[in-house]
Amino acid sequence: MKKYFILLLVSMPLYIFAYQPFSAGAQVPAAGATWRPLVIYYSLTGNNRIVAAELGNAFGCERLEITSMRERTGFWKVNCVIDQLFDRDDLPGPVKFDSVQYNPIIIACPIWIHRLASPMRTFLDHKRLAGKDVYAVVTHQGNYGEKDEQVVKSFLAAQDMHLKGYGAVLTRGATESEIINETKSIIKRNFSEMEKSISNNTR
Repeated sequence: MKKYFILLLVSMPLYIFAYQPFSAGAQVPAAGATWRPLVIYYSLTGNNRIVAAELGNAFGCERLEITSMRERTGFWKVNCVIDQLFDRDDLPGPVKFDSVQYNPIIIACPIWIHRLASPMRTFLDHKRLAGKDVYAVVTHQGNYGEKDEQVVKSFLAAQDMHLKGYGAVLTRGATESEIINETKSIIKRNFSEMEKSISNNTR
């Protein structure tokens, strides 16, 4: 009986460890997994949330929303202007993110005054996603051209990200279905490598 009691005490910690559940925020990819896409998006008005949802559905992947603690509604939309003109960092909201678990990364973000919106720029700064394959979809209100595209691409390159696909969605006056359809068109036109990866990883 004494021997049985000692054996029970020794084995109990092993039992507890073996059956300890993972928390929802501590997802661990399967051993050897090399392809686990993630959509990272920031949305002030809701348009990029629509884009991100369509990207997530198309590629069957998780979504991570970047939030800001800085007031940006009503009069305080001026903060968007100040951030962009003076290259001011955002005051980011809390986020749990382990970049090691994901590749490629799909970014959905608005353009403010010819650059990525400051909440996304702040999140991506300091080479946080260095070495990652990246696909990007930006939204804009019409004042957008090739120079703006090059500014975004140069920023991503400076952060040592490997841009694999890029597209822009005009959201001014667009309905939700029109935003979804344009996002689908971008996937079909510019994200061919992503679609090949899906085929290779679902066989």
